[in-house]
Amino acid sequence: MRTMTDNLGEMAGEIQNLLQNLLLNHSSVYMWNTPDSSVKVLSLVGDYAYKQLEEEGRQIQAHVLEQYRRFYALLTVLLKDQPKDTLKELSEENTVMMCTIEQNHTWCKNTQEVFHEAVQALQRELKLLNRLYDSSDGEAIYVPDTNALLYNPDLESWMFPETPRFAIVLLPTVLSELDLLKVNHRNEEVRKKAEKLTRKVKEYRRRGSLISGVTLVKGRSTIQAIAIEPNVKSSLPWLDSDNDDDRILAGVIEVMRARPRSPVLTVSRDINFQNKTEFANIPFIEPPEPA
Repeated sequence: MRTMTDNLGEMAGEIQNLLQNLLLNHSSVYMWNTPDSSVKVLSLVGDYAYKQLEEEGRQIQAHVLEQYRRFYALLTVLLKDQPKDTLKELSEENTVMMCTIEQNHTWCKNTQEVFHEAVQALQRELKLLNRLYDSSDGEAIYVPDTNALLYNPDLESWMFPETPRFAIVLLPTVLSELDLLKVNHRNEEVRKKAEKLTRKVKEYRRRGSLISGVTLVKGRSTIQAIAIEPNVKSSLPWLDSDNDDDRILAGVIEVMRARPRSPVLTVSRDINFQNKTEFANIPFIEPPEPA
């Protein structure tokens, strides 16, 4: 199974391919600050400039810019609590990437050199993820939304063929939604399911610290609850703190940040939530069918 680090590596590969097409097939540079100019300009941005892109090149540029911004947003969230020197390195590599994509002035004499420098910057950004601490042993983690829990509330029966051992992580947004549903939902069956799930979570707490994680089914699954709501404002820029799905997604990213070398998947049957996780390059799976 793939981790967030794996997914970001794949995104970097796609960005690299787009950059190669943009720079080697549609871009060119020329010396604008020539040594024999009558007025020599002290250049802080490079002696070479890009020629204006044609329409097809502009389209590719827009595409790579969108893909890179998504990639960098994920990197920024994952690395946000790292020491200042790491954040400084990330910012410096981002400057190289943005100058390349937006085609500002450069010190490189040709686009092949530009492409090489951009690939190196992209790889250095990825390597910063190696500095993230992961206390887990790479165990797969499934993070359900409220919809998934209501669809199959018998968590002890949950099994995933590809992962014989796994952990279920309950987010505070989901637990809050269950608390509201058990009282306010117009459908009595939903209220009963939410009430049953809430009681189950309280029972799990008798087995030990739910924050640290307790055994759900011996040899197969554990369950853990996250206590603190994520700070959505410091998460992906397109998430809305007033939207429950977005807050769940921000919570999933926090789980990924704590377990960068573990596969983390969302569990949902909600098509809109699935679309959001896919856009954020986070894998999802549907909950097991109820017995």
